[in-house]
Amino acid sequence: MKLSGIKRHLRSYSIVQRRKTTINHAFASALAPCDAFDEGQLAQAMSLLGQADFNALQCVYCNSPATSWDHLVGLVKDSQLSGYGHQIGNLVPSCRDCNSSKGNRDWRAFLRETIADVAEREKVEQTLAKYLHTYAREIDLRRVQDEYPTEWQRDNEIKAEIINLMSEADRLAERLRLQVVA
Repeated sequence: MKLSGIKRHLRSYSIVQRRKTTINHAFASALAPCDAFDEGQLAQAMSLLGQADFNALQCVYCNSPATSWDHLVGLVKDSQLSGYGHQIGNLVPSCRDCNSSKGNRDWRAFLRETIADVAEREKVEQTLAKYLHTYAREIDLRRVQDEYPTEWQRDNEIKAEIINLMSEADRLAERLRLQVVA
């Protein structure tokens, strides 16, 4: 650890700057479709990924022991739900490092950065594309917006209200912060 690391703790905290993404993700997660837990279907899906030991899954990106589930296609794009949600075909075993490094980026771009061997990368890319196509359906937000415009608008209004309240809390905190140690 370096002494300079303390800098991030020695500045005022902004609720909106630090948590707006969390709110967008929470609203997207709440809307995202999710598959039921079906052990048979999961076994088939993991087999398609080449996972032999279901009690010791491997990261699909680097073959290290998996420690988390990564959304192959991120849940949020431009502050809205996108992609495939919490469907089996959008969830892949991943190690913490790959999951963190990939973040919300395109999985194909991440593979290009992660797997140097072209033949291996193409094999992994084909496998993941087949997995996604076989076990997930892309979200159609336009249809939901068109069929449920009132509910869609209200959901977005509630999210905006929460973000506005966080902004108000930031303004209050800035004034109160000066008095906390006065």
